[in-house]
Amino acid sequence: MPIQDNLHGALLISVIDFVLSFVIIGGIGLILAMFPLLNRFGKQNEERHLGKPLAVADGSGSAAAGLPAVSPATEAGAVPGIHPGLNDQQLVVLLSAAASEMLGGPVRVEKFRPLTAKDLNWAAQGRSVLQSHRLK
Repeated sequence: MPIQDNLHGALLISVIDFVLSFVIIGGIGLILAMFPLLNRFGKQNEERHLGKPLAVADGSGSAAAGLPAVSPATEAGAVPGIHPGLNDQQLVVLLSAAASEMLGGPVRVEKFRPLTAKDLNWAAQGRSVLQSHRLK
């Protein structure tokens, strides 16, 4: 039965579209709600594949064999640095590993120093020039 080309047909199409939009949005919501379950399933597979979860050094020296121990930043000997939870050496190692993973090869850190107020002023000036809407 074809939909008629009059007010009744237009209202029928509007109701069908209204209901379908809720069904589609609900389906998208269900898919998004399943992502945490998929993440948990992926973590379980990684633990089975690796055999053990990643180790965190707790001061007792019980780290998994072959895995680097990550010491918590709440230790009494933690040196304050740029990052509130890591000392500068740990931050450099973490950033080097992330860059190496993204670039797909070894990365060498040539220089590492905290930014001064003068550096921050220059960075702000550069952003204002790049983000301005002036005609060039």
